[in-house]
Amino acid sequence: MCCLPPRLPPSPPHGASSAASALSTGQAPGRPARLSGATHTTARDRAAISHHYDLSNDFYRLLLDPAMAYSCAYFTRPPGTGGYGLAQAQFDKLELVCRKVGLRPGARLLDIGCGWGSLTLHAARHHGARVTAVTLAREQRDHVEARVKEEGLDHLVEVRLSHYRDLEPGEVYDAVTTIEMGEHVGDAEYPAFTRLIHDRLRPGGRALVQQMSRGAHAPGGGAFIETYIAPDMHMRPLGETTGLLEGAGLEVRHTESLREHYVRTVDAWADTLEDCWDEAVALVGEVTARVWRLYLAGGSLAFDQRRMGVDQILAVRPGRDGSSGMPATPAAWYDGLGEAAR
Repeated sequence: MCCLPPRLPPSPPHGASSAASALSTGQAPGRPARLSGATHTTARDRAAISHHYDLSNDFYRLLLDPAMAYSCAYFTRPPGTGGYGLAQAQFDKLELVCRKVGLRPGARLLDIGCGWGSLTLHAARHHGARVTAVTLAREQRDHVEARVKEEGLDHLVEVRLSHYRDLEPGEVYDAVTTIEMGEHVGDAEYPAFTRLIHDRLRPGGRALVQQMSRGAHAPGGGAFIETYIAPDMHMRPLGETTGLLEGAGLEVRHTESLREHYVRTVDAWADTLEDCWDEAVALVGEVTARVWRLYLAGGSLAFDQRRMGVDQILAVRPGRDGSSGMPATPAAWYDGLGEAAR
């Protein structure tokens, strides 16, 4: 997740050294990112991703749900209703994504920016999809590979420590997913990113982009988030993203706003951080824990006040005759959603 904090001072407290080791970029967690070189080269992208996502698998394991889904959940019921909470809402989000892209046993899925593998594992485990999972974060790659081995899914999942630009040109998939990774692509690079999605899909293949947006007159991150959390990020209004997908030759078939769902998601993470504060400090140090407290508080406010949004955008690569292969209505996507998560 990358989100806009409220108008907070751009400099959180310094002084205490982190208990976590320094990142491979040479930055200590909770300190400003100092990246070098031209933006969105492979080396700089790797450093920017490492600054945020290689913080500590143990810290993210503490903060997130058991699937380690670090993206907006989908709440089919109010939190606390019959034991329904973040873990079930993340399951519902993953299931909804798989339904929207039409996964079936043997379908080939490219999961760009796979994170800790929540969608990759769900697609293989519950839908029998053959998944190519791509990430630039070494700790994420190691975590997903370990989970794949533990669950005996080696025959269905391949995990690559790679830039999305390094995918082989001839690789074609039935579906492409990118869950809150597009914010890291960069404005100038996004048209090429949408063309890559198009080119990796077979005719009739579907793409699901879950991505944060900003208001027409709101900044796309702000000094705090870009300095301390997610450097080199870029967000745009929803309409501009759909236009870029259409410009790449994809047909946008469905958009769904999850803005209010993100308030609930971030609030759940913030509650966990407070409940497990001493453990979090032991893992990453007090400076980093305080930075995350600000980050999560600001994110919740930004989504609640509509300065930020998040959307699922479903697009298809039409066949040569213009066919889409889409269902007549989206009713089946939602039928019984939430039941399996109980």
